[in-house]
Amino acid sequence: MGTLFYGLVTVTEVFVSGHLAELLQERRAQKLIDATSDHYIICGFGRVGRQVARDLRAAGARYVVVDHNPEMRDHAQGIGVRFIEGEPSDDEVLRSAGVMRARGVIACVDSDADNIFITLTVRGLRPDIAIVARASEEAVEAKLLRAGATRVISPYKTSGAEMARLALNPQIRGALEVAPEYRMEEIEVAPGSAGEGQAIGDVRGGAIIVGVRDASGQFQPQPSAETVLHAGDVVTAMGTGRTMERLEDLFAPAGTRTRT
Repeated sequence: MGTLFYGLVTVTEVFVSGHLAELLQERRAQKLIDATSDHYIICGFGRVGRQVARDLRAAGARYVVVDHNPEMRDHAQGIGVRFIEGEPSDDEVLRSAGVMRARGVIACVDSDADNIFITLTVRGLRPDIAIVARASEEAVEAKLLRAGATRVISPYKTSGAEMARLALNPQIRGALEVAPEYRMEEIEVAPGSAGEGQAIGDVRGGAIIVGVRDASGQFQPQPSAETVLHAGDVVTAMGTGRTMERLEDLFAPAGTRTRT
């Protein structure tokens, strides 16, 4: 009986002490979150959520992660992320994450339906907050906007369009969507292209030429209209889709123009 009693006491002590340590850790984490303001709330810590967290951390922004999957807690704590386990669409969970003090919410769980529900809940709590939501299907974008999302991003659509654009126009070094109808691109002037040897004023059309980097790497911001473009120059330009397509063709290698 003595041995049995001792064993029961030992097992109970281990269980209680471990549970107590876990509770204390959760309380410390919640205190840190309660002291956080002007931060972002990342709803979902999958591949997209983790990339969002990396980019926010690189930008020096504060953020809190909310995910219902308990396996994500260990991963988040391992890299020092402030984490709350719970449904991101739950009012109390969002309040615990500091939604009333947050700068913005990023809804990036794997389910479109969940992202819509998260958007509706957040908008109900904070009519003034910025909400960026993820959509896996094009048809969901309009629903998220109606639910109250400020911006909607479709990773598959965006990456697919970018891959196709880079494949069709190898002279493009990079592209950035700056507004629904505008984008900024870095386009290399290919040897033998129609734009080679031309002045910026003669080729820019409706585009804004932000800068030109020559083959040696020297960058010239806001070049004058008289600046002549040479093969190997990389032009940073901004304009509408049609305007940028025109520049892409002008700087494309001879014989590869896809548009007239």
